Amino acid sequence: MHPHTTNMKIRYAFLLALISSVSLFAEDAPKGDAPKGDAPAKKGEGKGEFGGKKHGPMRPESIDEATWKKFLDAQKAASDDEAVKAAEAKAKALGKDASPEDRMAARKAIMDARKAAVLKADASLEPVFKALEEARPKGKKGDKGGKKPEAK
Repeated sequence: MHPHTTNMKIRYAFLLALISSVSLFAEDAPKGDAPKGDAPAKKGEGKGEFGGKKHGPMRPESIDEATWKKFLDAQKAASDDEAVKAAEAKAKALGKDASPEDRMAARKAIMDARKAAVLKADASLEPVFKALEEARPKGKKGDKGGKKPEAK
């Protein structure tokens, strides 16, 4: 037997073993929508600024856990308020061809109606709104949270 054919047979056997082991690992790999890591992600955990949540305000450090829970409960209850429902309906009626200014005004109207409904239900939650406002970045969207330069 020629020495090159023995070497080729060994390479071929090694290549087959490598390919079959890769397919075994691929079967054990998590699917695209599965969380990465050894354990499944728990609710509220995850990478990113919001701890795996899709959206919503983060609790400011100055607000204790009990007050924050009361605030979140009041936010949920505010969804049933007629003024909030009306503002949401008006925003939904704008359509896709509405200007960015109109969309922003509609979002602000919803936020204002929701704030009024929460404070009507429990006025003691005013400090939470102030803390959220202080934590919100200042400036325009592209300004990276900086203040506007003053005009001379």
